[in-house]
Amino acid sequence: MERPLNSAVMDQLPSDFAKAVARVVEPGHEVEVAKVIEAATQLDDEGLRIFLEKFAGRIRSSPAPVTHQELMQFLRAAGAT
Repeated sequence: MERPLNSAVMDQLPSDFAKAVARVVEPGHEVEVAKVIEAATQLDDEGLRIFLEKFAGRIRSSPAPVTHQELMQFLRAAGAT
């Protein structure tokens, strides 16, 4: 059974979050990225915060597209197994 998306952290995301993500991820990998982000929504609030902070930090630190592998690293660092 999936948990509902009622996290306090999720409530703080901008309404155009999906479009913003699509602009910064590696072209052609949107489906894989969407799966990683979906998995991140299953984390507890602290894990989701860690994932989003790592993702945002990576976007700020480099203009290169974010790869699926990087997002998987952030997901593992946030506590996903």
